[in-house]
Amino acid sequence: MAGPPRRLTGRGAAGAALALLPLLFLGVAFYWPLWDVLRLGLQVDGHWTGERLLAALSDPYVRRLILFTLEQAALSALLSLGLGFPLGWFLTRYRFPGRGLLRAFTIVPFVLPSITVALGFVLFFGHSGHLNRFLMILFGLGEPPIRVLYTLWAVVLAHAFYNAPVVARFVNAAWERADPTPVEAARTLGAGPLRAFLTVTLPLLLPTVLSALALVFVLCTLSFSIPLALGGARYATVEVGVYLYARGVVASFPRAAALALLTLGLSLVLTYLHLWGGGTFSARQGGVRLAPTVPLFTRNRPSRALWLLYLLPAAVVFLGPIGAVIADSFLHPAPGGASPTLHWYRMIVSPAWNPFIESSPLAAVRTSLLVGVGATALSLVLGLSVSAVLRRVRSRVLETVLMAPLAVSSVVLGLALLLAFRRPPLSALGGGWAIVLAHTLIVYPFVVRAIRPLWDALDPALPEAARTLGASPFAAFRTVTLPLLGSGVLAAGAFAFALSLGEMTAVAMLSGPGVMTMPMAIYHFLGSRDFGAASAMATVLMVTTALAAWAWDRAGSRWLNRDGPSADSRLARGNAEPAEHVASGFMPDDTAVRGLKAVADRLRRYREPIHSTTDVLRVSPVREYRRDHA
Repeated sequence: MAGPPRRLTGRGAAGAALALLPLLFLGVAFYWPLWDVLRLGLQVDGHWTGERLLAALSDPYVRRLILFTLEQAALSALLSLGLGFPLGWFLTRYRFPGRGLLRAFTIVPFVLPSITVALGFVLFFGHSGHLNRFLMILFGLGEPPIRVLYTLWAVVLAHAFYNAPVVARFVNAAWERADPTPVEAARTLGAGPLRAFLTVTLPLLLPTVLSALALVFVLCTLSFSIPLALGGARYATVEVGVYLYARGVVASFPRAAALALLTLGLSLVLTYLHLWGGGTFSARQGGVRLAPTVPLFTRNRPSRALWLLYLLPAAVVFLGPIGAVIADSFLHPAPGGASPTLHWYRMIVSPAWNPFIESSPLAAVRTSLLVGVGATALSLVLGLSVSAVLRRVRSRVLETVLMAPLAVSSVVLGLALLLAFRRPPLSALGGGWAIVLAHTLIVYPFVVRAIRPLWDALDPALPEAARTLGASPFAAFRTVTLPLLGSGVLAAGAFAFALSLGEMTAVAMLSGPGVMTMPMAIYHFLGSRDFGAASAMATVLMVTTALAAWAWDRAGSRWLNRDGPSADSRLARGNAEPAEHVASGFMPDDTAVRGLKAVADRLRRYREPIHSTTDVLRVSPVREYRRDHA
């Protein structure tokens, strides 16, 4: 368990010195570029003024951007609730074959790059999309019956695809934890199922529903790729507006900086309200048993077949776009008319220059992989450093400073780095490094969130026992702490790599000729109506993301589970050898961890001070461990 908050003593001073490393990195890669945006948006002729902010707010187009952003976010949150709440109910109430698979499927939208979802909606819901063609053939129609593409509802529907699983998981988790006793009591007193739900269950779930709605509203407000691909300049959000002013036909960096400051203020306000609402809406569940489930398929309840009225449209919304992307990568006619074909896959592995993406497709794939590896490595190092600092120095101010990139949207971060890389010293690094730094800043807060709780939950006596047995601080971290954090580090690394592969917002601000990633290549192929190449590239991106996460997890599991006979034999000997090996660096498998715990337990039992390794060996912790566990 984590110890009490530490004051800034000698050990805290060491933590403060350790904090200089991530602070220096963030100062150069984050705060200094962000200062450029602040200066450009609030300085006119060397004087600080709000003139550019007021000019932006007085612009009818900017006001329209703000109003549309809030409108689509509210509608997206409501539609996500409409699609996600029944799914959460369905997963909580019924048991059926494949229930675990369906629950796991709700994770899928989180790992899908957003541009592939936008492409899927174009291919599936477009005027010539698969759904319209099917309905026209089925009902003999002469025109497509569904016309939602490049409208407000296309953006809302795509956002619901992403965020309905968020609502479903919130509802499912809260409903399973809710005590079923009040509902059973209401039914015993004569209340029908509907009345018991409205008067008992719904009030219990309402805090969770409000919290989910607040989170979805924030996510949709800060969305970029989907409004850009499905809305364009007409249905643009504030995030898209920053991109259009910075990289559009009529580029205006001062207006982009002013709009970025408005975006930053809006994101900070919404993030604060969500965090405040998370505490206000938090429900205290006092259940002592899980909610009961009933079989879905029973002969005496044929009315449950009505669930098909929900499940079939939901399957169309969730499976249709992804299936359309994969199918189109094979079925879209090649230039000679051949279909099905592998032409589009041969095209994206071609080193030939493509004018639509201002690079070669193969170079875009290679750049995405290199950026993903670089950003993952940097984010893991930075995330571990920040987690170590926050364990040593418990300071709200320091935590806010170190985790500040979490509150800054990707488009603002991209604009900041775009301005910073236009002048020395960062201009010497090149555009590819700007994307690596941007992705590192985007994903490392999530690395900290994955690692820090596990680190806080570790028994501090384990590394302290290794230190007492002669290990240096770094050796104790490398041989004890890091392997015990292995699952969190591997999960954080897999998530960081997948997030970097699919990230497009910052790349849209920083990419250029010769510096192109797979998501931006898909966007340019989509803009040029080259659907075959876009579908093949999107399929490769989805498969690469999934395989990378699987391979990382697989390799990490083998690394964590390896246990040679030497490790066990070192702990099995009842002499000084175990202490030497604990200090020198064997991989602590389960047996070794138990040995270290035994050392820590014996150290707690003896009141006399410990001055040397000889004093530790005098208590014979390994011999006592063998005797107690014989």
